[in-house]
Amino acid sequence: MTREVFDTLIIVIIIVGLVLAARRLYDDFTRPLPPSPPSPDDDTHPRRPQ
Repeated sequence: MTREVFDTLIIVIIIVGLVLAARRLYDDFTRPLPPSPPSPDDDTHPRRPQ
């Protein structure tokens, strides 16, 4: 394998990795957000006065 072929192979691997990382970031940023936690007013188990 010549030096030029090896260098091209390394560059292709780096480009493929960058494309996959960009796709993963895009998927993570465009997914729906999880539901927000309930507010303190929605407490289903109120504390008893002591």
